Amino acid sequence: MRVSFTRRARQDLAEIGDWIASDNPKAAARTVDRLIGAGEALANLPLRYPRIAHSNLRKRVVGDHILFYRVLDQVEVVRILHSARDWLSLLDEA
Repeated sequence: MRVSFTRRARQDLAEIGDWIASDNPKAAARTVDRLIGAGEALANLPLRYPRIAHSNLRKRVVGDHILFYRVLDQVEVVRILHSARDWLSLLDEA
């Protein structure tokens, strides 16, 4: 199955990378690569991770971050957020 990242998810990746890079550029690159890899791996078993109640979104926890995605004719990663954030309210914007 094909995996795509929405513009907002790509923006989230850039913001995560910038935030971490202010302290440790190598860790930022590793984190962003890990998040992209986790998103791309959803192609193999997209229904493996739980759905969010009252939503068509699913979530995959990757370290301190959560990938939010939907499964249609492809996997679409819509947001990537730090788990400490109020992600429910942020998902309302998606």
